[in-house]
Amino acid sequence: MAKNFSRSFYASSDWELARDAALTRDAHLCQHCLAQGEITPAVMVHHIIELTPVNISDPSIATDPSNLVSLCDRCHKKVHGWIRQGSTRQGLAFDSDGNLISLGE
Repeated sequence: MAKNFSRSFYASSDWELARDAALTRDAHLCQHCLAQGEITPAVMVHHIIELTPVNISDPSIATDPSNLVSLCDRCHKKVHGWIRQGSTRQGLAFDSDGNLISLGE
């Protein structure tokens, strides 16, 4: 989810062009899965160097193809540390697709 400082950037034509170029370059496949020999559709483009309020106006960070990688949802969650053993509240866990599920009844 976009942070407040980056909402307008992610709605911009500059981002749309950069995102489309990265997905096309990567054949719309998750590059992390592909490196493991798995074929998984990419659903997003991730900034390798994370966007911050300081660098969001720097094209070498925000829109440069060398700073972008196409990822599936699960790999994107892994990159951000949202899928990690023990990273959820008690009674919750991530399923094999990276969805948060309740361990209760």
